[in-house]
Amino acid sequence: MYATPATFRRAGTLAVLLACCFARAASWRTVSVEDYGAKGDNSTDNTAAFRQALLVVRTDGGGEVIVPDAGVFRTAPFNLSSNVLLRVEGVVRGVDEQAAFPVVGVLPSYGHDTDTNGPARRHPLVWAVDARNVTIAGRGTIDGAGELWWPNFYNKSIPGAHIGRPHLVEMLNVTGVDIRGVTLLNSAFWTLHPTYCRDVHIHDMRIVTPWCQQYKCANTDGIDVDSSSDVLIERNYISCGDDHVTILSGAGAAGRAFAMPSRNVTVRDNRLGTGMGMTVGSSISGGIEGVLYQNNVMEEQAGEWGQGAHIKTRVTYGGYIRDAAWVDNVIQVAGSPGGALVIESGYQSAGQCTADTCTQVSGIVFRNLTVHKGGLGSIDCYPARPCENVTFEDVHINATGTWSCKNVASGTVKNVSPPGLAEACGFAPAPAPGVGQAA
Repeated sequence: MYATPATFRRAGTLAVLLACCFARAASWRTVSVEDYGAKGDNSTDNTAAFRQALLVVRTDGGGEVIVPDAGVFRTAPFNLSSNVLLRVEGVVRGVDEQAAFPVVGVLPSYGHDTDTNGPARRHPLVWAVDARNVTIAGRGTIDGAGELWWPNFYNKSIPGAHIGRPHLVEMLNVTGVDIRGVTLLNSAFWTLHPTYCRDVHIHDMRIVTPWCQQYKCANTDGIDVDSSSDVLIERNYISCGDDHVTILSGAGAAGRAFAMPSRNVTVRDNRLGTGMGMTVGSSISGGIEGVLYQNNVMEEQAGEWGQGAHIKTRVTYGGYIRDAAWVDNVIQVAGSPGGALVIESGYQSAGQCTADTCTQVSGIVFRNLTVHKGGLGSIDCYPARPCENVTFEDVHINATGTWSCKNVASGTVKNVSPPGLAEACGFAPAPAPGVGQAA
């Protein structure tokens, strides 16, 4: 069964639990980056001040580091440690020097950089590794200065373009993540990337890449949940240059060997601006299980970007997607490329898989989905491993055209418009109430 909000009573109270833990720490300490010489003048390199403030609270076993509401604080990358609250009230902005972002190793569950497919990537601007109880909060902004990096994707002759662009915020093997209130702005690549994490609460914050409407800023996903479990994402605004939210678990042989499944992920009550939809995939080699997209609104934006509800898999990646549901979502517009409702096998990959290398897709639910404007999309599963147990119920898309549905072994269609989906999939529509029932 797909995840439900009740699954996350513990995750939903994560902030309270963390506050209790912090309150009990006798050595809890609060410092400001200004205490160590930081200046919010949008020109000073404050890297040393940030790192010193974070070192002080780490040495004390935990504490709060404040970026005050006093301007724009430029910095190179820095790391958060266990039992640390980074309170951002002003603006944290990456320095305009790519060399200031050290080269770091790729994730074991990918075996390559997800930006360039090469052997190395840049250090995220904000990084937490092998930690517990990490919080980012406040009314301020973390700005990735993405305009420095976006040309790297299109012009590989730029020095350093062969090294993967940095994520804005990455939590790597962290138990107990709470991110709230802040705005994450203009990421160079994926914006917020919890990887190998447990007990994650991302809520009441904003992810925005406004320049995507004017400039090319490829792959600036909003939130990429990767090999993580017990994740609750709620009440956020996300407007970005690729998937609004996607659920991942590694790629190919590396993913099958090293990734953990992503399990129990709920994404609810979010507003979605420009972007490419509510997604599972395409890197799912470690498996995806128990995903719920509920009560999200995808707003109409200039350019009418992207898919609405989207499952994407790649040839040879294998893995599985089980028990994933899109329930009570409203899409104002689903534009081009894509459409309102898409299951896409062989995403950006050619050829056919075998029964052993195909992704298993089963237990998929699309219920109470309303799309005011957009193309229908398409359902296209693998011939060697058809999708199983796919439910379409109370799905209404304001579009003309004919449904495309291939290789769906079993499922139900009930109250779907425009009509024709059951026939396209090759199974009978659900009977009307009372039809076929004994008197």
